[in-house]
Amino acid sequence: MENSVNNRFVEIGRIGKARGLEGHARFMPNENFTADLFDEASLFYMKNRRGDFVPSRLEEFKAESKRSRQSFFVKFDSIASRRDADDAMNRAVFADRSDLEKIAETEETRHDITGYHVHYEGKEIGTVLEVLDNPAHPILEVSYKPGSLLIPFVDEFIAGTDHEKAVVNCRNLDQLI
Repeated sequence: MENSVNNRFVEIGRIGKARGLEGHARFMPNENFTADLFDEASLFYMKNRRGDFVPSRLEEFKAESKRSRQSFFVKFDSIASRRDADDAMNRAVFADRSDLEKIAETEETRHDITGYHVHYEGKEIGTVLEVLDNPAHPILEVSYKPGSLLIPFVDEFIAGTDHEKAVVNCRNLDQLI
């Protein structure tokens, strides 16, 4: 059971030095952190002294640039004072893996893929007319025969995107056609 819980969370960085008296602290991101994560998700996790994951809601996030170096400062609801921030120093911050995957999907469609050729089973079936915004996931509107076909931009139907060749490779479209 513990293994499945650990697979659910991904470390995105660590808490650094306290800043101010109200629980603000420096955030030191690692390679799993993406710039959109704090905009897209508000619930993160930190381990307590026993090693349990404790949810912490992000209250504030601020990025500052000094001498071409970017610093991040955060305020979590579980860190209410400078003393709490000092106690949290060097504590790992985790995000839910599903939040990271949603952001990765969104970043993939942020490239303007309008006009990309859509391939299925080795053949071109149409071109992307528009990428429709949807709360769950983006949807591709693809020209198909005399009309259009809506393809959810999820792993079930999208095998990959080749931006150099302007191609979206699809799978399982039999379910949609």
